Amino acid sequence: MSVEPGRRGRGRPHASTRDEVELAAVALMQRDGYENVTVASIVSAAGISRTTFFRYFGSKPGVIWYAFDTTIERLAAAIAAAPADADALDTVRGAVVESTRAAVYDSPVWLERFQLLDTVAELQAESHQHWEQWKRVIAEHIAGRLGDAPDSVIPLAVAGAFHGGFVAQLRAWRDDQDRDTFAVHLDRNMRCVAALLRPLASADHG
Repeated sequence: MSVEPGRRGRGRPHASTRDEVELAAVALMQRDGYENVTVASIVSAAGISRTTFFRYFGSKPGVIWYAFDTTIERLAAAIAAAPADADALDTVRGAVVESTRAAVYDSPVWLERFQLLDTVAELQAESHQHWEQWKRVIAEHIAGRLGDAPDSVIPLAVAGAFHGGFVAQLRAWRDDQDRDTFAVHLDRNMRCVAALLRPLASADHG
């Protein structure tokens, strides 16, 4: 879904919420290219001050990353909320789907944001750190259920597999797909990942 950059008109109220600034910023990045968009152009399109922009995001890359980091927090919360006796892989699958569904319905440009972070060299350079945090949440959960360390083979392998399936689904999303369709496909593909991992997670690894 493409969105139109905001334009300040005479007498038009300034956009003041972070969501409004996010919409204006991502629209500019889609239209003009991430590298060509400056903080100055974002604040002009959104009708805010530089001070407000930096209070919301901290930096231009922060426009892209802040919602992703919120998704990591949601992933951790969903895993923590699962019953202690729930199947570990089902817990991860459900948490990935739940946290992502909440993100894409919370922000009309969450998926467009991923397209930027997946294709822009400057953002790709930072992506490793954020994805490692996402995977760490999963690895720690699996490790806790298996009595392993998070850096052990099976927790890392499980986290890596869910990450791979998740990224594949994000890359398969098209602008003409609605959010409901994306959520259905994500749930289906995460179920496939969990099914493939089940022998690994239940194997004797002692």
